[in-house]
Amino acid sequence: MRQPKGEYGYINSQKKMYLRSTVIGLLIMAVIYVVDRFVFTEGNVLLIVVALLALPESQFFVKYILYRQFKEGKEEVYRKFEKISDRLVYLSSLAVIRGKKTLFYQIAVVSEKEIILLIDKKKTRKEVNEYRELIEKLISSKGFGAKVKVYNDEQEMYSYVITQLSILLNKINVDNQIALANVLLDNSI
Repeated sequence: MRQPKGEYGYINSQKKMYLRSTVIGLLIMAVIYVVDRFVFTEGNVLLIVVALLALPESQFFVKYILYRQFKEGKEEVYRKFEKISDRLVYLSSLAVIRGKKTLFYQIAVVSEKEIILLIDKKKTRKEVNEYRELIEKLISSKGFGAKVKVYNDEQEMYSYVITQLSILLNKINVDNQIALANVLLDNSI
């Protein structure tokens, strides 16, 4: 079953879907080619169909390669963040495209005034700042003034969300919060 964008398991469901589509399409192309070669010996009518099927198949294969580079975070980490409060928006496995860069966030916690993102532990402080700046540009271009914090340490992010962000939950404008989360979703693959 295909997961909705922003929910845990989305990346893995996309990988499976595009791999399955690629394999099925290649099998269909092979069958049509064999039928064309051995049944219709005169002309290459079905060979044109095979050539036309190669276009969407190559697109499925490229998308599979694109998603293959991303790894889902741990589900228990995502569920742990979800349990903090039902008044925050939690997004998982976001690959946000900004120009020539593709930024991958394991978890995003969105409130009306802040977006807190978790990236891979292997990222350096410079890369963390670069990710933050790119997301700030993205949301400011859409008219939002939310602060962006990027963490590469899950425990540090968790303690920040519990101590700082949970305090602000009484004054949240849900419409702005959802609109801010949609900006992230709309700009992700």
